[in-house]
Amino acid sequence: MPIDYLPVSWEEYHTLSQKLAAKLLSDGKKVDEIIAISRGGLTAGHLLTDLLRVPISTFTIQSYSDLTVQGQVKITKPLSSPIHDKNILLVDDVSDTGKTLVRALEYLKAQQPKKITTLTLFYKPHSVYKPDYFAKTTPAWIIFPYEVTETIITLYQNMKKEKKSDEQMKHFLETLHFTKEQIAFAKKFYCK
Repeated sequence: MPIDYLPVSWEEYHTLSQKLAAKLLSDGKKVDEIIAISRGGLTAGHLLTDLLRVPISTFTIQSYSDLTVQGQVKITKPLSSPIHDKNILLVDDVSDTGKTLVRALEYLKAQQPKKITTLTLFYKPHSVYKPDYFAKTTPAWIIFPYEVTETIITLYQNMKKEKKSDEQMKHFLETLHFTKEQIAFAKKFYCK
């Protein structure tokens, strides 16, 4: 079955982050600290720390081995600051399978924060976890503006296995709004 893709621009990403910040502020949600899940939650967390005017910390969970295969969800870099008795906003880019958020909540709850509120920019209907706040629902594979090279490399490798020509690959990547310069960069340095 073909994959549906949803390219997200920097402008849309910022707009969605601001929309979520406005919702949190309108709801009077108390947030002492943002905890961003690295890598996907870093950009949203960075925007939200500015929009909400609260500090941010991070920890790393890794799970995806390529575009569609999720491996074991494990914490590879722990949180470095204490969160005991704080109101935490846990941020990630998407609740895809939901397993990352479930693992993150388990990890953070063991550190006894006062409350954890969850936020993602996107929520997928098949996810096992629905965040408290999210901006959009989609079943599509989301192409975030901060993972251009990674996505081009993965798509290029997959299309190469399918015996697509260079012209077919380039055309497909352009339909996903990658620029000629982005495609040329990834191809020159990573797609040999």
